[in-house]
Amino acid sequence: MNARRTRRWTGATALCISLALSAAACASDKNKSSSTDTSESLQGKTVTIFGPEVEQEAQGLQDSFKPFETRTGIKVRVSGDRSFEEQIGVRVDGGNPPDIAMFPQPGKVNDFKDDLTALPDDIASDAKNNFDPGLTDLVTFDGKLKAIPAKADLKSLVWYSPKAFKDAGYEVPTTQKEFDDLVAKMVSDKKNAFCVGLGSDAATGWPMTDWIEDYMLRLKGPDVYDKWYKHEIPFDDPDVVEVGQYVYNLWAKSGAVFGGVSKVASTPFADAGLPLLKGDCMLHRQGNFYSANWPDGTTQGPNGEVNAFYLPGSDDNPHITLTGGIYASAFANRPEVMATMKYLAGTEYSNTRAKIVKGFLSPNKNTDTASYPDEISQNFAKILKDASPIRFDASDLMPGAVGAGTFWSACVDITTGTPVKTAFAAVEKSWPSTS
Repeated sequence: MNARRTRRWTGATALCISLALSAAACASDKNKSSSTDTSESLQGKTVTIFGPEVEQEAQGLQDSFKPFETRTGIKVRVSGDRSFEEQIGVRVDGGNPPDIAMFPQPGKVNDFKDDLTALPDDIASDAKNNFDPGLTDLVTFDGKLKAIPAKADLKSLVWYSPKAFKDAGYEVPTTQKEFDDLVAKMVSDKKNAFCVGLGSDAATGWPMTDWIEDYMLRLKGPDVYDKWYKHEIPFDDPDVVEVGQYVYNLWAKSGAVFGGVSKVASTPFADAGLPLLKGDCMLHRQGNFYSANWPDGTTQGPNGEVNAFYLPGSDDNPHITLTGGIYASAFANRPEVMATMKYLAGTEYSNTRAKIVKGFLSPNKNTDTASYPDEISQNFAKILKDASPIRFDASDLMPGAVGAGTFWSACVDITTGTPVKTAFAAVEKSWPSTS
């Protein structure tokens, strides 16, 4: 979500490596296809991967390559840094990029697109079979695929207490109308429908951007959503203002939000859902990653203290889904690097990582849902598998000054009394000029 990198690195052309069991040599031009053969000539070769994941998540990524390393003899070395977005620019500008980078936004792939290897046809074919085009189109430039979706955040979720629902006689909604009716019923029953918190230090405001993105998809559809983040319509276009007003009206109704809408900006994101455990609210719209914020020992799933359901789609798009996630891109074009990218594009990687890393979700729609270690993760995986169309978090696709700046600020301003139209006009004014 940081401001986009402007300086480019022009590295040396990829090293040409002969394959002992292949008659073809690899191309030196990084934008040409290269072999993904995993013959004996790749034994002992090393591939470096650098990304934003650290500690347990980085170890989970490392462990997911064990079957690949055993089969191919390639050694994969994973490292991570919480300051990845700054560090990747430093490394590339210094002529020392990793073989593969794990970008947390497709916008960052775009920043480095001239430095990245265009993936060969066999990998592109795997990607077409395994991923929603709404994800791969974002990282395809001039018809050339430059990245593989490697990890997913499922954002179109609503957390709730199964016991509280049962006690109140509520049913999990499956349509947008049922969801709206449920919220109205909760308010009528004098129960706070939502817990909401926008506080996140310097990033305060971002949780509301996810609400607006989810409802942009549901109220206006994917075409308007795409025009919005691409700035083909202004940020204060009537359609955008209407969606922002819809979300605010949903929260501002008396009894709709625990503590009142004026308090959400000062409520920390990490703590926002916790009142649900005490019955102080009934719903918390937040992604699968919020599972890590429940107190230790909190049981999760259909029979647990908390569970989550899919935020119902629209009549036109009943399975439309908002996601975030990580993309893998190659700076090098060596055969062992392409073999590693092919592994990342396949189901062996996603099934392996799903089994060993709790909380991981794969954007690969052909991942076996039984690979996930618990019922709630399996349910999340099924939602992703059924999702269509998928759209990536819009704020991560906008210029950094907007998506990670004025959009956040506008959300805070709206909850503290600024009219939606005024707040969105300020965002529009901040959009960087393309001239």
